[in-house]
Amino acid sequence: MHSIEYGTKNIVFYIKRKTKLKNTYIHVDTDGVLVKTNDTTPVEDINKMVSNKSAWISKKLDIFKSIAVNKDITTGSRLYYMGKSYYVNMLKDEDADTVTINFTHSKFHITIPLKCSDVELHNAIENFYKQKAIDKIIPLTKKWAKTMQVLPEHISFRYSKNRWGSCSSTNRISFNYHLVKLSSSLIEYVVIHELAHITYQNHSKDFWKLVHKHLSDYKVKEEKIRVFEKLI
Repeated sequence: MHSIEYGTKNIVFYIKRKTKLKNTYIHVDTDGVLVKTNDTTPVEDINKMVSNKSAWISKKLDIFKSIAVNKDITTGSRLYYMGKSYYVNMLKDEDADTVTINFTHSKFHITIPLKCSDVELHNAIENFYKQKAIDKIIPLTKKWAKTMQVLPEHISFRYSKNRWGSCSSTNRISFNYHLVKLSSSLIEYVVIHELAHITYQNHSKDFWKLVHKHLSDYKVKEEKIRVFEKLI
């Protein structure tokens, strides 16, 4: 473990060496900061590189910290929705048979039976996200499909660990319903991205030109999307 000082912060990082690596890379995610390099790069050079990138690293760490979602949901936990994290208020109700979730006044109000398993609570939260995704993303997709003059064969929703969305060769679009954790502008980017695949089923220059036509700052959206990729 290594560290450098950045203002009042102490940036801790780990070094992973691989013989075949030609360059040095800095990777920031929910686990912290990892520097990947070869066997011959001096620690002094690595420290200098991390120091030069310290502002960027600090910003990334702050973002991951702010959007981290508690695995054990209780009163005081925070859940992410439409680009922001919100306070959870948990209430046990002896008359309740199932878990109910209401998002009102910028809070998650979750009512649970006296005996409620973690699985039941988790499933209720997942169902909340899925229903909100259906409600918000289907109309948005239809709107953009009309603008882009394409026709998706089918729109579905499922959880995916490594994709925000996909478009099959038969123009069937699937969205990760955890998209509703992101801001509306990032959701819009994913919708445009997947609809563009109906015209170009690849990531060619023509594909990106089409995306740019409808969303000129898509590269900014791409960068923000990458920050969330390890959280879905």
